[in-house]
Amino acid sequence: MFSDWMLRLRAVQTNDRRTGDRRRIAVSLADQINASITQERMMAMLSGFFGVLALLLAGLGLYGVTAYSVSLRRSEIGIRIALGASRTNVVRLVVSRVALLVGIGAVAGTAASLWLSRFVATLLYGLEPRDPLTLLGAVVVLVIAKGSALEIPSQPALSPQLSAISFLRDKFSDSRR
Repeated sequence: MFSDWMLRLRAVQTNDRRTGDRRRIAVSLADQINASITQERMMAMLSGFFGVLALLLAGLGLYGVTAYSVSLRRSEIGIRIALGASRTNVVRLVVSRVALLVGIGAVAGTAASLWLSRFVATLLYGLEPRDPLTLLGAVVVLVIAKGSALEIPSQPALSPQLSAISFLRDKFSDSRR
């Protein structure tokens, strides 16, 4: 038991620059392992941070594109509601455009990921570069981000107090200015 403990410790020699004294400090194996993978751990944390940041920027971009699309089509939405379109049809109109963009982006991103994975395959240890579960997970996360980014811009079409009259009033008051 004592020899086991001694095997897990390693003597590290240090020099004291002031006195020229040489000392031995015992360092545990766990401390040695932690010290040896500090750089890899930091790179993994930075990669995770930048991945979350990229997801946030993608969600904000989807929100911006959707809000801009809704603002450009506001008069069209008002006319559709005035002619009797249901609110679910109007929301479907707004969501279908963004869903098309997200679908094209998911297909293009998956294709690019599969093509570029051969270049990073040598950097991955114990991981499959073309893991279908990981690719599916990334697409699902982006679809969830799309859903949350669509929530706010699609609210004007779902709002019960907003009627076709208010849409048309806004349209004609903007055109007179």
